[in-house]
Amino acid sequence: MHRRRVIEAAYLDALTHLPDALAPSPEVRAQAIEALLLLDQALGGLPARVRETFLLSQLDGLTYSAIAQRLGISVAAVRKYMLRAAQACHAALNPMP
Repeated sequence: MHRRRVIEAAYLDALTHLPDALAPSPEVRAQAIEALLLLDQALGGLPARVRETFLLSQLDGLTYSAIAQRLGISVAAVRKYMLRAAQACHAALNPMP
């Protein structure tokens, strides 16, 4: 429950920076929070190096070359880790029936 509150609080805080005209409806907010929780769970299930690679790319905006240099791995490994993380995120948001 604590993790959910942290994610929800961060999302709601981000919304405070939007103009009122762009603020999502309560339904859309609830859907976004659920999606964020699913993504958090999916990323949490990945090995630390894969998760770190994904976050450096998506949150910090680093290039694959910069990530490879920072983590001391090859660009090919970065590509592999990004694919693995993207697949995990896709699976979390689009579960098989």
